[in-house]
Amino acid sequence: MTLTITRLTADDSTSIEQWFHVTEQVRKHEVPHFPPMTPRSVRLMLAHEFPGRRNLWHVALRDGEPVGRVDINLPTEDNLKNLFFSLEVDPRFRRQGIGRQLLDFVRSVAADNARTVLMSHSTLSLPGLPARDEAGSAFGAAMGFSSTLPEVQRRLELASVDEAVLADLLVSAQAKAEGYRLVQWRDDTPDDLIEGMAYLDSRLVTDAPMGDLQVEPELADTARMRRIEQVERDRGRMTWRTGAVHEQTGQLAAFTAITAYDELPWHAWQQITIVDPDHRGHRLGTLVKLENLRLFRAEAPRVEVIDTFNAAENSYMIAINEQLGFRPMCAAQNWQREL
Repeated sequence: MTLTITRLTADDSTSIEQWFHVTEQVRKHEVPHFPPMTPRSVRLMLAHEFPGRRNLWHVALRDGEPVGRVDINLPTEDNLKNLFFSLEVDPRFRRQGIGRQLLDFVRSVAADNARTVLMSHSTLSLPGLPARDEAGSAFGAAMGFSSTLPEVQRRLELASVDEAVLADLLVSAQAKAEGYRLVQWRDDTPDDLIEGMAYLDSRLVTDAPMGDLQVEPELADTARMRRIEQVERDRGRMTWRTGAVHEQTGQLAAFTAITAYDELPWHAWQQITIVDPDHRGHRLGTLVKLENLRLFRAEAPRVEVIDTFNAAENSYMIAINEQLGFRPMCAAQNWQREL
């Protein structure tokens, strides 16, 4: 059995449609509730890469039929020993050696680029939260990968939000946040906040649970943050942010973000929420999430659900999200292997 592995480019509509076909087959089989991509969104992602990333996306064909995909991410500014990849096989063609051939391809790319640590992910079964298919986890274990950092996806159904609960949470958070003022903005960060944004963003790997993943902090600066914002605009991504500024020092002490795309008017993502360690204990995480949710709902009334992922061990953020009404949908497993 011979596979033809073709790298996608933004102007190759045929390969994009084939890649999209495989992705949709896997999504419908494993996570049907998950928001779908579109060929247009794939083209935009290929055309506009985030800084510090080199993306190599591929579709695998057998006798002209798309049977799998493998997407490779090579960091170019930090984490230069790492290679991140996503490997999927159409459920109709599993257990035929396709996954092993695609993993061999990943290893060859790693060797060509002097990468010594491979990282990937799959669905996962947790108590009370079974995966629809455990093939990904079985494959990772069989290929010698170590499991680390389980994550849980949670969803907030906006039609069922308990307004009284949110109001009580807001009053409680405000009572603890004396000496801080809120700032809110869409898309590009105001000039007087961008340095604080870069500092907090660079703390993510340091402060967030990372399990045993061999990931180094990314050294964000204002120039890199502006480049990221440009890519987000080019990809059609809209972002709502709320931050908390320490009034005495003028420092941005916390922020959170919700993102959405015009192509998926019913869906949004709750993204990073981070609080500077020097300013913890003031309920800032809860406060900015509540106020950002209020802003988002007012400006994006068509959105029906908001999804988010948290490390299973991140009890603090999980508690906040569940107070807001987020409920578990599925679990994911990160995989890692040294070459």
